[in-house]
Amino acid sequence: MLLVIMLVIAGVMSIMEFRKVSSWVDTVMDNNYKSVEQTKLMLDAIEREDSGVLMFLMGNKDESIKIISSADSVMKTAIHIAENNITEANEDKYIQRVIDEYANFYGSIKKTIEANSISSLQEKNNAYFLENQKHFFSTKEAVNALMKLNEDSIFKQTTDMKENAKRAIMPGIVSIVAAIIFALLLNFFISEYFISPIRQLKDAVSSFYPEQYNLKVNIRSKDELKGLETEINNLIHRLLNNNHTDIQ
Repeated sequence: MLLVIMLVIAGVMSIMEFRKVSSWVDTVMDNNYKSVEQTKLMLDAIEREDSGVLMFLMGNKDESIKIISSADSVMKTAIHIAENNITEANEDKYIQRVIDEYANFYGSIKKTIEANSISSLQEKNNAYFLENQKHFFSTKEAVNALMKLNEDSIFKQTTDMKENAKRAIMPGIVSIVAAIIFALLLNFFISEYFISPIRQLKDAVSSFYPEQYNLKVNIRSKDELKGLETEINNLIHRLLNNNHTDIQ
């Protein structure tokens, strides 16, 4: 009964720990992983916008404007999702930095496009390298910082999940060890107090001869087996006494 209770308790503890681990997995997948995916979309968007600016400066105006407009839409959507998926301390500040840097970057793109018709090739190049590139790298740095924040959180939570998984396994291991020890003790008890006395009685009966008057066995317990030994010896005494009486 004690073993059953121990196994039930261990099972309940393991289930609770595994449910906690499962909940943490859902948290990582639904929150931090989603945030990391949005930062990847942001990086792709600003890369496309930077390429669009270069295409514009090379004369492919219509196609470049489409690329820049599409990338801007992706960037704004990704920022909106990130704002509604804040899970880490100070993550809102990281997102605000992305918003500010991107506003500067997109502003420099618009400025470059609007000034294109009145600028020389050298002026266009200067505007790109001095304005667009500077804000592009600043925005990229801000997005990478946001990504690292969430990646570090995923790593931390993964480590915590491993520890929780170990804690979930421990009750099962403890119950198995306890069951083995209990089984060994039970086996010893049965062998010492039941099987061994019965074997002694069997061997004593099989080797008994009348001149002994008693079985050559000494059961140390004070239970039914000891009573059986006493009754067998009493039976032997009665039989021997009857035999002596019949002879006389």
